[in-house]
Amino acid sequence: MNDPYNIHHSISEFNEDSWNKYVSKQNPFLKTSFLKSFEKLNSKEVLPFYINSNQGIIYGHLITIDGKKVANYFDLGKKISIKRWLLKKLKIKFFCFGNTHLSNVSSNDFKSNKISELYLEVLINKIHKSHGINFFLLPDHFLNSLDSIGEKFKTFQIDPDMVLNLNANWNSFDDYASAVQSKYKKRIRKVYRDSNPVNVKPITKQNIKKELPKMTELYINVYKKSTFSGPPFNTDIYLDFISQEDIGFNIYGYYINEELIAFSSEFFVHSVLYSYFIGLDYQINEKYSIYNRILYDTIYNGIDKKATKIVYGRTAAEFKSTIGAEPIPSTSAVYISNGLLSIVFSPILKRISPANWVQRKPFKS
Repeated sequence: MNDPYNIHHSISEFNEDSWNKYVSKQNPFLKTSFLKSFEKLNSKEVLPFYINSNQGIIYGHLITIDGKKVANYFDLGKKISIKRWLLKKLKIKFFCFGNTHLSNVSSNDFKSNKISELYLEVLINKIHKSHGINFFLLPDHFLNSLDSIGEKFKTFQIDPDMVLNLNANWNSFDDYASAVQSKYKKRIRKVYRDSNPVNVKPITKQNIKKELPKMTELYINVYKKSTFSGPPFNTDIYLDFISQEDIGFNIYGYYINEELIAFSSEFFVHSVLYSYFIGLDYQINEKYSIYNRILYDTIYNGIDKKATKIVYGRTAAEFKSTIGAEPIPSTSAVYISNGLLSIVFSPILKRISPANWVQRKPFKS
């Protein structure tokens, strides 16, 4: 098979029209105007790949994953695991067929909606030869674009995407609060009582530069506590997002005595509200229930915007279920180019799984 792929690492290297002609109106997150913002990430940590072919387009990242993060999903039933200890010592270079800083939307678009396993293997071999990469991660949305996968692809479960479907009859946050059981009503009242001293204000084009240093500090607090993550986000990217109308981007600052102590960010696209990165001070959070307040404020925003659902992301699944979010199961896959590495890592991949958690049901029957 002739090489069907053109690969670039910057939008400046190719004609944007040749890319955007494949982008559906339903996915502005795949437009070059959106993707070029991520070129602000450290290229030594996150190298973007713009892959163009006559079949369609793929956006991906070459990243380094800390073994400590992978170990959080391995041998969870064992207090002591030598393999988990060894895994923590590794740093693994991965190519991800998706945007590692926006994992719950598709980063590819194909003419026929599906591509063959053979067609994908040609691309994998090309990247393997040019960059020496042996590990390839296929997120759930990319797996859905394959007509089939063989034994070379090792599938495993990852944390589910937590989604809250909004009742079309809810016209205010009070309507949502009326729909939950009494003990969850008490929780809502307590959260707003605890956070009463907190003033919530939009962070806008006019003041974002002033707030960015503190936002970065607050974001890193959350990043360091995350169970699984690749390289950190660069909050300077918010400067680009806040000027793009087709992604409906908003940032909300949480203040005590005019001091920024937390923030949340959101996208609103085609009636779906996507909760994006947040930042907070954990000591202040404990006193004022800031994280809970952010979750409830996001519901307020979703109802106000007439959203059909809120996509909360993959973290803190049980906690998010207490507000009514439901899990969307997610399956990813890894392809290992090197035969010896495949033998070594395949047993590990089989034992990777998310932590068990209890699904809460806050709504009245």
